[in-house]
Amino acid sequence: MSGQKSFNGADLRFAENDSFDVIVVGGGGSGLAAAAAAGQAGARVLVLEKQAQLGGTTWLAVGSISAAGTRLQKRAGIFDDPKSFVEDMEAFTADLLPRDNPGLRAMLAREAGPTVDWLEDLGVAFAGPYAEPPHRVLRMHNTVPGPRLIIDRLERAAHLSGAVIHTGATSQELLQDSNGRVYGVTYRVEGQDRRATARGGVILASGDFSGNETMRQAYLASAAARAVPLNPHNQGDGFALVQPLNAALCNMDAIFGPQLRFPRASRLGLNERMPSWPWLARAAAIFFMHAPKWMLKPLVRSLMIANMSPSESLFKAGAVLVSSTGHILDSARPAQSVAHTVDRTGYIVMTAQVAKAFSALPNYISTAPGIAYAFFQDYARGRPDLVHSAENSNSLAISLGMDALSLASAIGDLAKKPLVALGPVQAMLTTTEGALSVDDKCQVLDANGSVLAGLYAAGCMAQGGMLLRGHGLHLAWAFTSGRITGNLAAQASRSEAQASHIG
Repeated sequence: MSGQKSFNGADLRFAENDSFDVIVVGGGGSGLAAAAAAGQAGARVLVLEKQAQLGGTTWLAVGSISAAGTRLQKRAGIFDDPKSFVEDMEAFTADLLPRDNPGLRAMLAREAGPTVDWLEDLGVAFAGPYAEPPHRVLRMHNTVPGPRLIIDRLERAAHLSGAVIHTGATSQELLQDSNGRVYGVTYRVEGQDRRATARGGVILASGDFSGNETMRQAYLASAAARAVPLNPHNQGDGFALVQPLNAALCNMDAIFGPQLRFPRASRLGLNERMPSWPWLARAAAIFFMHAPKWMLKPLVRSLMIANMSPSESLFKAGAVLVSSTGHILDSARPAQSVAHTVDRTGYIVMTAQVAKAFSALPNYISTAPGIAYAFFQDYARGRPDLVHSAENSNSLAISLGMDALSLASAIGDLAKKPLVALGPVQAMLTTTEGALSVDDKCQVLDANGSVLAGLYAAGCMAQGGMLLRGHGLHLAWAFTSGRITGNLAAQASRSEAQASHIG
C-alpha cells in the first residue's frame, strides 16, 4: 500500500486534530501486531509507516518464531512450559545475564505461545516445531511460505477492524499534556504536516538503530559500527522521538554481530512469489513437514535469495577469506575482518576439491534453522551470481577485478589449483539490542524510572535490556510485544472513555 488509503482504496484526508484510540508509529511486524490486536479489541487505530511498503525488518527475516506451549507443539505431543523456555533461553545468554531483563524474558516465554496461536487464528501457517539446541524440546515454528504471510495477515486484520494506515508518513513529535501524558503525534505525509491524538496512547514500533551510522559510531564497537545494516531504513527514529521526553535507554552497546552474510538476490524467491492465501499456506506447511528432503530443493534455493550466512566450517576445511582487492583477511574473525575493509566486502576462496566436499552432510554452505541445508551445488544453481570458478588464481583475480599478485600471495599453495570463490560476502548487522527502558506492560520509562504515561513500545524498541541471542526470538518478541501493547492501549482508551463519561 502507499500514500493514504483505506482498505477499500478510498483516499483519506485528515482534519488538523484527528482523534483515535491508539496510534502506532511503525508498520513492521511489531507495529502491525499492535494495530491488529488493538483493532480486534475495539480501538480505532492509526498506523504511521515512513516507508512506502509495510513490513519493516520482518520482510527480510526467514520467518522463524521460538515459542512454548503452542497448539502446534501439543498436536505433536510435545509438553512445554514457560519456565523451561526461560531456562533454555538463558543458556544462550549465560555470559550476559547480569545485564538482562528477567521480567521481560519471563513475559516473552509466557506469551510467545499464545501469540503463535493468535497468528494461526489470523490465517498464518506454521511448519514444525523443530529443534534448535540448546533448547531441550522442539520450539522453532517456521512460517510457510515466509514472513510475508504474517505481514499480509496482520495488515488485513488491522484493516478489517477499521485501522487507518498511512505509508510514506514521517512522525515528527510526540505530544504531551500539562501532566506529561503522551496523547498524540505530529507527522508529515504527502507534503503536509498533520496532527493526530490518541485517547489510549501511542505505541513506538519503529525498529532499531542499525541503519543509523551516527548512532552506531556512538554506541557500538568499531566492527559493528562499520557493518552493513540488514535494513538501512532502521534509523532509530523512535529514539529521536523520545529524546525530548528524557526517556531512559538501556544496553545501547549490546550487539550480536556483525555476521558474515551473502547479499540478497535482486529477484524474488519462490516463497516470496507464492500467493498469501491461507489455504495455500496450510497446504504448503503440511507438504513441508512431510515431503522427502529432495522435494524441498526448490524451497532451499528460494531461501538462498535472502541474506544467508556462510558456514565458518569452510575455513576449517581450508578456504581462505580475502578482501575485494585480493588481500588476505582473518578467517578466525571473518565478519570483523571484512567490516574493517574499505568497501566492507570479501570473498571466500577454496579449491574445487573443498567446494565438492560441501555437497553433502555433514558439510554445508548455509542453513536456515529447522528448514533445510544448502550445499555447493544448490548455490551453483540457485545463486550463480555468488559462485565464481577459475583454473587458477590469476584467472580468478581477473574475473573478480582483484590484484593478481595479492590474491596469489593470500592463498599461497592454492594459487595454481582449480579454484572456486563464493561471494561477495559482507559484514552485516541484523539488529541492534539497545532499546528503551520499559516496565512489565511495555510502558516507556524516563530517566528516573517513572512511567511516561500514554507511551508504549513494541519490538526492538521495547527490549528493555533483554538480550535475544538465538534464532526465532526477535520475531517472537516483535509479535508478542505488539499484541500485548495493542491490547493494553485499547484497554486504556476504554478506561479513558469511561472516566470521561462518568465525569
